[in-house]
Amino acid sequence: MTKYSEHKNFSTLLESVKLSLLHAGRYNRSDMVGPTVILWTDSDNQWAALVDQLRPLMSELFTLGEYNPEKRGGPAIWLRCIIERSLPDIELPEDVTPIIYMPNVGRQTLRAVEECPDSLKPLVELQYRGTVWTQRNGRDWTVEAFLVSEDGGLGLDVAKDRHTRRSMLGALAQLAVTPLTRLTGKRLEAEDFDKLMVEDTPRDLLVWINSPSEIQEQWDENKWAAFISRCKAEYGFDPKKEGVIVAGEKLGIREDEAWKNLWKRFEESPLLYPGLPEVLRKSKPSGKLIFDKEPWPDENDSEEKSLRQDLLSLSSKSAAEARKTIEDLEAKHHKRRDWVWATIGQSPLAIALEHLTVMAKETSQSIGGDSADAMSSIYRGSGYKADMSAILALASVKSAEDSKAIEAALRSIYLPWLDDAARHFQKLITAKPLPSGNDELPGIVAEVGECLLFADGLRFDISHRLTALAEEQQLRVSFNWRWASLPTVTATAKPALSPVADQIIGKQLGEEFRPVTKEDGKPLTIDRFRKLLIIEGYQVLSPSEVGEPEQADARAWTEFGEIDKLGHKLQGKLAARITEQIELLLERIRELLQAGWKRVRVVTDHGWLLVPGGLPGVQLPKYLTECRWARCAAIKDHSKVDFPMANWHWNPHEYFAYGPGINCFSNGNEYAHGGVSLQECLIPDLQFSLSDVPVKTIAKIKEIQWLGMRCRATVDPSGAKIKADLRTKPNDETSSVATPKMVSADGHVSLLVENEELEGTIVSLVIFDPSGSVIGKQATTIGGDE
Repeated sequence: MTKYSEHKNFSTLLESVKLSLLHAGRYNRSDMVGPTVILWTDSDNQWAALVDQLRPLMSELFTLGEYNPEKRGGPAIWLRCIIERSLPDIELPEDVTPIIYMPNVGRQTLRAVEECPDSLKPLVELQYRGTVWTQRNGRDWTVEAFLVSEDGGLGLDVAKDRHTRRSMLGALAQLAVTPLTRLTGKRLEAEDFDKLMVEDTPRDLLVWINSPSEIQEQWDENKWAAFISRCKAEYGFDPKKEGVIVAGEKLGIREDEAWKNLWKRFEESPLLYPGLPEVLRKSKPSGKLIFDKEPWPDENDSEEKSLRQDLLSLSSKSAAEARKTIEDLEAKHHKRRDWVWATIGQSPLAIALEHLTVMAKETSQSIGGDSADAMSSIYRGSGYKADMSAILALASVKSAEDSKAIEAALRSIYLPWLDDAARHFQKLITAKPLPSGNDELPGIVAEVGECLLFADGLRFDISHRLTALAEEQQLRVSFNWRWASLPTVTATAKPALSPVADQIIGKQLGEEFRPVTKEDGKPLTIDRFRKLLIIEGYQVLSPSEVGEPEQADARAWTEFGEIDKLGHKLQGKLAARITEQIELLLERIRELLQAGWKRVRVVTDHGWLLVPGGLPGVQLPKYLTECRWARCAAIKDHSKVDFPMANWHWNPHEYFAYGPGINCFSNGNEYAHGGVSLQECLIPDLQFSLSDVPVKTIAKIKEIQWLGMRCRATVDPSGAKIKADLRTKPNDETSSVATPKMVSADGHVSLLVENEELEGTIVSLVIFDPSGSVIGKQATTIGGDE
């Protein structure tokens, strides 16, 4: 099995659960209010051992139970006060969503409001204002489900027998911190989990070095004595007599094989030992010449400081000199990206330097070409990597001083390259304008079974990151491109690429560059735009709806993402949010495909420019304009301006001015669009589909009937030893929403969906043979179609 790519950079079950919990709190800010809380229900108390390990890593994690504030545990009313942020002794940042672990409580208990115990009632209402950490099928995450599921879990191969389940739960504390590399590529059985329970001296030693006082308090005398004995035998070290500082020194020096192997063990999962770096800082031998700098975090800190100063110095160098400096810095610092300190976020500039090196290489030559199409060919070949690398470099750092260092590098190299390319592009389109109007640049019409997904501001380089992630997750991707409509603002460009573009016209530019409806000449508001789509036969879906793909001639339009909104709000800080936006967009694409849409076609209206420290500005007096935006302006009749002009997509007799090069008509813009550059005008056109191999139907499903939440089906051939199930993903048994049943000898089977919240959900009735292979499937709606 292949584990989900979202967990690939997390080396243990513990870290993966943490990531999954954080993802449960993500939401589309343009469509909904964020959850007030994440509820973690655990009806069988399976996760308790892991929660104890997770608590030091997540300050937002609280536990329902007896009042114990030191361990962030307490009764429901106390937890409710924390969620409402009404306890002065407990500080919870506004942008952090609290997580409530609820042992011995299942989601079904919360849903049964009237029967819910009084002790839980203060939390019941929160399931509607918050979110519950569950599988896609609405069930609680069990340990086994998380280990085996490919849909949000780890995709491990775990035996299903009773002994394996018992051993797996018994070894959970050890399993939680076992590197995933030791669990993949084989079938895990009871023996594998039992082995984890055997004494593990390397693990115990690292845990002790990380937090010696706390660990010694937790261990009884026998455990402590055994630990000392094993350390003496295996490491030549006495924890009681020599102490943690000596242990840190030996770990850093790594003079013999045992300590070298212990260091490798630390490197496998360094985030599990947050106190260990500080021990190493205190343990570094003084008065000794350090040849191997890697184990000592203060040496890495010194290298980061030196790199920061070198990057800041680029502000006084020419672009060519700055590129050479970056090349030299990469040769010096690249090895630090393999050090453990990079893994735990202590080498942000070394990480960013890799992206700056790509940016420097891609900007070493200007984008030439004798036409806009020729320039686009060069840009689509590799030029976009300069933009991608600039964003990745910015996203690699968090502190203000590191951001200033990246800003200096980008302004020295990236900014002049951007401006040169934009001016050449503008010169070419002045001689031969880009396609414009519905005849030259028609709207996009969905095919039957296709959903058009509009993502505002999905720039070309960002779309490459999206498609790469989609392909990692085994989606089939088709990558195309087109020119945006001018000016590159949403009011103009979004309707121009829509299926109803031929029902829209332009009169005057006005203050918003907004066209009007052809039928009655009214401004194209959001409501009128959606009405045109509905009349055209499109299902218009909110960001949380999947529509009815099974309808005849089904087509849909939906909108998702907030890249452009965040850009205007956060300016240069948008870079840190791009990865999150890509992941959310891909989740939406998968959701639509799994609901039954044959294809999801992702379209966008425009790209954008982003330069930290601000784009350059030029003066355009406001009294000469009808409206003046960052990169474009409508000029008043009879006014004359010395700026490049282009005709409006919706009316060739209307012209607008745009900023020369990458200039804005106002100051202080790190993020802007509306003008004419490759980054703003060349936009992606993407198609996504599932790449599952079609099931060869051996068993034929003759009939499906629903009586409330019970599904009754007739299957041919009858008499075979086959079972039936209801799943959200046909080939994933963990996506089941019912209990699988044997098909009777006469071909009949009845399946009950207990979770009433799933009514109306599209699932697949799956028939599978004794080996588990799917031999038949048919889509159906829980509860029956209306």
